[in-house]
Amino acid sequence: MIIDSAVRLRTAGNWAQIKAWLAAWQRLGIGHAIVAPADAQATIANEEGNTQLARLMRRYPKQISGLAVANPWRGTEAVALLEKAFDNGLSGLYLCPPRQGFRLTESIVDPLLKVCHRRRKPVYSHTGTPICSEPLQLAELARRFPEITFIMGHGGYPDFWYDVAPALRQAPNLMLETSCQMAAVIQQALDAVGPDRILFGSGFPRSKPDFEIRKIQTMGLPAKTLTKIMAMNAMRCWGICL
Repeated sequence: MIIDSAVRLRTAGNWAQIKAWLAAWQRLGIGHAIVAPADAQATIANEEGNTQLARLMRRYPKQISGLAVANPWRGTEAVALLEKAFDNGLSGLYLCPPRQGFRLTESIVDPLLKVCHRRRKPVYSHTGTPICSEPLQLAELARRFPEITFIMGHGGYPDFWYDVAPALRQAPNLMLETSCQMAAVIQQALDAVGPDRILFGSGFPRSKPDFEIRKIQTMGLPAKTLTKIMAMNAMRCWGICL
């Protein structure tokens, strides 16, 4: 079974479309997906996105885990939204600095991270956008909050591939999610920190799950390493019990 740690949802209310996605994922061997809100729900309509994802998780508990969104510029309101989302069963926090308008090195995000620390929830952040969400910036944030597991979304794609391995070396609580990034960069990460901190992600709908699966499966990795990347690491990171 494959666990996909990088899916963005743009049609949370379209049940027919969601059923079609689930059927397609099943054909590819994806048994569970970590889903985050996208677009306006990630930026402004945070409560709507969190509520729809919680509803989706209740409907498909074996197939879907959800990540909460809370724009840090909303201050105490964002903290309350995040607490509510975790109360409703969401599995972690999704940060998208270029959409939400902050840099990973800014303290504006600290109140949300304190909630994640207290609730023992991981934090997935988009990386790859200059100035605001670079891999080394996420490594700096991870060093400030060493008790939290951080996930480097898309491995700094496209421009910051060369910072992926150095960032992972700097912060032992930082993991790499593989979507969009080149296989050679993933291999560099494996050489730098080993297989226990790499998570498979499809980046859907930005990328295609079948392509992303083939990318990892054709790297010539040992079976044990492949199993960790495609499923076991995600089960540990997200607290998935299937």
